[in-house]
Amino acid sequence: MDLDRGPLEGTDDRPSVDPEAPAQPSPTAPILDPADTTALLRRCTALAARARVDLLTAGRRSAAEELEEVLAVLGSWEGTEIVDPDPTMVVLAAAALQDLLERLPASPRPELGDRAEAALQVLHAVMASGRIDAMA
Repeated sequence: MDLDRGPLEGTDDRPSVDPEAPAQPSPTAPILDPADTTALLRRCTALAARARVDLLTAGRRSAAEELEEVLAVLGSWEGTEIVDPDPTMVVLAAAALQDLLERLPASPRPELGDRAEAALQVLHAVMASGRIDAMA
């Protein structure tokens, strides 16, 4: 027995780790399946369009408040948690948020702009990860 060599990889009932293998999501990270992501992205797209109209019309803010809640969830997503997102909904949600940000009046709700930026970064990361071949 050669003790100075150290433990052999893969000999303690665990498979050896390949450093070239793609990163696997941690077992504790929640996995976001296509049904969940599509529903939230569809809601985000619709609310972003409504919020843009509401924010440009004095006195209407209901869609913006609801959108902030959706953006808080979307902004908390990690790229490794998202499994097979609907490419159309990712692009549509990103485009709707981008349109909202471009037309957002001067700071009526600064937290809405911040959350929209964070959500847009998540969506751009999903598109850049190679799973979606489109730009928004």
